[in-house]
Amino acid sequence: MEIKNVNSKVVVGKIFMASQLDENRSFAQLIQQAETDPEFQNFLSTNNVQNQRTSLIVFNPESFMLFYGAAFDEKVALPAGFNHYDLPKAEVAQELTEGVNLSYFSQPLNVTIPKFLEKVTEADIKHYENIGDSPTPYILSELNLETKKLTQSLYLKES
Repeated sequence: MEIKNVNSKVVVGKIFMASQLDENRSFAQLIQQAETDPEFQNFLSTNNVQNQRTSLIVFNPESFMLFYGAAFDEKVALPAGFNHYDLPKAEVAQELTEGVNLSYFSQPLNVTIPKFLEKVTEADIKHYENIGDSPTPYILSELNLETKKLTQSLYLKES
């Protein structure tokens, strides 16, 4: 775990609301639907990001939403049915994990989020107890399917 400065990014993809979580507290079925959607695959191919997947959790004090798609350094054409979220240039707490596959995004969020935040806390990095109270209420997870490396970032503050 380390603190890094990252440039602004644009996350493009499908939005899933907290109310759409399944009985396992995951978005597994919705992510599977996205993965088998020809428009989603075409979007990834058109933008040459077939080997990348990104989830962005945007918290508010009472709930959250999840973007599932890909992250870019600048804006890209937005296909119908897709949304985007602009992330600021920021200081983040970042963890790199090797040996991860696409099934990571189908795991229950009530397991993956606390596990990641526990690592942040163990590294003695100060963060909001309720991420939704933060001015930068984001957890970004970027997976390279080719290298099987997952980069998770908790946004600490804009820079």
